[in-house]
Amino acid sequence: MSSTFTIIAPPLTDIWRKPPSTNSFNAPTHALLPGPTPLASFHSARITFSGAWTTRYDQCGLLLHLTQTGSSDRWLKTGVEFYQGKPYLSTVATLTYSDWSITPPTAGENLNPKTSTTTIEVRRESDELGSSLWVYELVLGGSGEILERHPLREVTWFFAEEEGWEVSVSAMAARPAKKEDVVGRKELVAEFKDVQVDVR
Repeated sequence: MSSTFTIIAPPLTDIWRKPPSTNSFNAPTHALLPGPTPLASFHSARITFSGAWTTRYDQCGLLLHLTQTGSSDRWLKTGVEFYQGKPYLSTVATLTYSDWSITPPTAGENLNPKTSTTTIEVRRESDELGSSLWVYELVLGGSGEILERHPLREVTWFFAEEEGWEVSVSAMAARPAKKEDVVGRKELVAEFKDVQVDVR
């Protein structure tokens, strides 16, 4: 999928679950598959994106949303999130509650949202201990070839219970801040391109 698209996120949007009572799932998304697919068939997804982040917790990237009838939703989101005045590579995995990890992007502290893009990949990988979902930042060459694959996170529970579970694969953007706390334009504008999703 080579087409580009835009997601515009207003204030007070997020995907986040934290005790005792926060359970937000109202961020705008753009489906990358026609509909949910069996989790057992999911292999990988990648996307390239940029965002005009200015405000704490501004974020955009990939969303994998797991659903099963009679069970609480599970999900993983990964991309870039703006924190302490800088963009970081960010991954949030939610089984019961959300946990969050961040690391500086390869481009460093001077990542310019107007000129720089980030490419994120999530993929099923197996070893002698079982299957996990791995999250990577990809460093691409001028022709789009992968020069480096930087590991960001291993999510061990993602494929632990596949039977009956479906996964929806989407791009997402969110601006959790209140309108009065936003720096600059009130909506976050995120641009996406070069989507690849592999289901088998």
